[in-house]
Amino acid sequence: MPQDFDLNLNSLWYSKTPPAFPVSSMKAKGPCTSTYSWSWEQDFSGTRKILICAVRWTDTLATTKVRVTWKDSDPRGTVETQQMHIPPPAPLSENDLIAAHETYGQNIATWAEAVVGTTVGDGQCWTLIYQALLDLADTYRQYGKEAPRISQGRNHGHCILTLAAPTPGSNTGLLQLADVRPGDILEMRSAHFRIIEEAPAVPDVTQQEWGGWRKGPREKNIRLAHHTAIVARLDGDVANVVEQNGSIPMGVGLASYHLEQMVRGEIEIFRVIGESWCGNLEATWDEDQ
Repeated sequence: MPQDFDLNLNSLWYSKTPPAFPVSSMKAKGPCTSTYSWSWEQDFSGTRKILICAVRWTDTLATTKVRVTWKDSDPRGTVETQQMHIPPPAPLSENDLIAAHETYGQNIATWAEAVVGTTVGDGQCWTLIYQALLDLADTYRQYGKEAPRISQGRNHGHCILTLAAPTPGSNTGLLQLADVRPGDILEMRSAHFRIIEEAPAVPDVTQQEWGGWRKGPREKNIRLAHHTAIVARLDGDVANVVEQNGSIPMGVGLASYHLEQMVRGEIEIFRVIGESWCGNLEATWDEDQ
């Protein structure tokens, strides 16, 4: 059973507006999203405030809820708390993942390809998939269908593949083995791709005249601290993607990432799934959860 978190009640974070939540012990567990709600009750002894906070870790989708109550006249002396820990959602079966792709995947890829050459929202990479899912969710609901789950932080659904910078050949065939499909989402962290290109055979060209390239093999380096992209299609170990703020600053364009050219970093690939698999994060309290 998960242990309760140290809520650092002496800081009176719960009485602030807005509450200083999540507390440090929760933030230390990893990237997360959070929300809260207030209510209050009045009786002969004064005002009793009730704060419900919820936090979800984006790597596992585990959730913790906290219920805090106190008297307005003495928040430090009357505070009481409860914590509820909700485990991550159960992994989906292969058939469920295929059904999720058939429901959402191609529509996501089509939406992304339609906005190539534009700027979506604030021009950041993450905004591209976030806006795609928002728009598609509205459409699915209009037709009485289950909407896709909206990205929460850097989590975009059910993780189907995690891979790290390879030794030569170690990632060969993994995209096919994991059944990566159009509309799946690539999330890259500290990724470094090194691309070796052959220089054209141009005689009597100095290094300076050749724009800084030496004759013979040329090296191109792509470094991505955090980057999100949408799979359009696969060519073997190459993921052809639609991305924003990549090769085109603050704009949507096409790019290709070859797994065998990644020399550092990590990639996670997500399958977008329906919102019922892991419901919206809500600051509610239900003893039966």
